[in-house]
Order: sequence, then C-alpha cells, then structure tokens
Amino acid sequence: MTAHHLILVRHAQATHDLFGVQDRDRPLTERGAQDAESLGEKLAAIGIDFSGAHLWHSTARRTTQTAQAIAGRLPSSCVVHGLDALYDLDLYGILELIRETPDAVKTLIIVGHNPAIAETCRHLASDAIDGPIARELMKGYEPGTTALFTVISDWAGLSPNTATLGTVLHP
Repeated sequence: MTAHHLILVRHAQATHDLFGVQDRDRPLTERGAQDAESLGEKLAAIGIDFSGAHLWHSTARRTTQTAQAIAGRLPSSCVVHGLDALYDLDLYGILELIRETPDAVKTLIIVGHNPAIAETCRHLASDAIDGPIARELMKGYEPGTTALFTVISDWAGLSPNTATLGTVLHP
C-alpha cells in the first residue's frame, strides 16, 4: 500500500472582528497574506510530489485566501475545492471527511479553522506525544501553522496508529 500525505493548515493571520463584517468575510491581514505565500513556498520545497494533490478549504474568505496562496506554489494539477462544511466542522467531522476521501488521492491538504484543525492534529499526533515534533505541536497552533502527516493506511483507516507526524511548519 502506498503511503498518503495529509497536511493540515490553520489559515494565516486574519483581521480581528470588524464592525459590520461577518466572521466568514474576514480577510487576511497584510502579514497573513505574506505568511500564506511563505507557507506555499515552504510546502513546495518539502519534497512531496504534489501532482494531483487535493487542497480543500473552508469557504471563509481567510481560508480561501490562504489556500489560493498555497495553490499558487503547487503544480497546476492540484485540485482546489472550497467546502462550506469546513467552516463549522469539529475534530470528528474533519476525521470523517478525511476518511471518506477517495483512495486515489495520495496527498490531501486541508486549510481550516481552529480549534478543529489544532484538535485534529493533536489527536493524530497523540501516539507520538513524547517526540520533539509532537511536543512543539502541543505548545500552540498559531495562524499559518501546518502539520504534515504520513498515513500508512487507506484514508478510511486514518487513526493515531496509522498517521505519523513528520514535521510542523510555521510561516
């Protein structure tokens, strides 16, 4: 069985609540836009074949902007898809979404929101809590934080036993 790559991204820094602007419409700050570009560069340089990768993101403005910046650094064969449900999904909803991913998808990138993204990462890394990378992840999950996992099962078999945390990136 071929290993899969799962990359979980918290959107980059967004503006604080703005009067008259709904939460879904909050954009990235200037720093957040720069961080999203930096994150895209770092992902492109990590040595994963992103050909045919799927990049799914919440349809909130800040996650869409983060996803677009990342996708701009990946091959054009990367499938980018906005999912309304990612705005409200919790840990269990994200795990269910991932487990329903077609096995033909070898690399899946999800750009979402806290606390769900951080909780999903911590859950999947829970078997490696004593490792230095996992300890770093447990400290916090600031905007733009990205966790890369190798999954040694099909997507349906995703669990802390089948996911290995490889690295944590910060913009």
